[in-house]
Amino acid sequence: MPFYGDLDDFPLHAILQGITSTAKSGRLTLGTSTDEITLVFDRGRVAAVTASDGRLRLGRMLVEQGHVSEEQLEQALALQSVSPTPVRLGDVLIELGFVTRQQVKLALAAQLEESLFRILVKPSGSFAFIPEAPPAAPDETILDETPLEPLVLNAIRRADEWIASRGRRELITLTDEVTNQAVLDSLTRVDRAVLLALINGVTSVHDLLAETGHPLPEIDASLATLSRLGLISISEET
Repeated sequence: MPFYGDLDDFPLHAILQGITSTAKSGRLTLGTSTDEITLVFDRGRVAAVTASDGRLRLGRMLVEQGHVSEEQLEQALALQSVSPTPVRLGDVLIELGFVTRQQVKLALAAQLEESLFRILVKPSGSFAFIPEAPPAAPDETILDETPLEPLVLNAIRRADEWIASRGRRELITLTDEVTNQAVLDSLTRVDRAVLLALINGVTSVHDLLAETGHPLPEIDASLATLSRLGLISISEET
């Protein structure tokens, strides 16, 4: 039977644990005033993720991660749209040789974690689980090799840090310092993610947590490094 309610009354991790531990099949829709995601479960395993935010779609995430180009994504979407039978975008991209199956699985895992994070940071979320019969034959699911629990716990940790950071009043801005290539080459993956977010207009720790997906200690360490190198300026927000 369908099961629905408010996330304030039923913690998200408990809902997901209930579905996976009992090997249920169906659709779990999670919604807030601004976001909605749907998780399709096949015998307790996540088989698909859809999100209302276009930035969280698989193709877009693969482009942002540098695995496919815009042209390759458009080609795969065109082929998917004319397929006589339903086919997953990831399978089309793999068939075309644009990505590996492992790259698709990692992107889908990141998509799931980011989607859960978006739900957790918004108040008054709701959920609805609609049972559906599983397919006649077992199908490969996106998280066969990736446990769901670590993704959920990481999304919860990020949401907790994001909510706690709202009290911080630092204003982070890029400087006009001319930087040589050697300095840029020395930056870590986190440093580069933080710098890119700042270039895109982020100005607070609060938003850096949401934009980069990195934990608060890594963000703080990166800000200290970038400040020491003269790439950013940190001041108290007035």
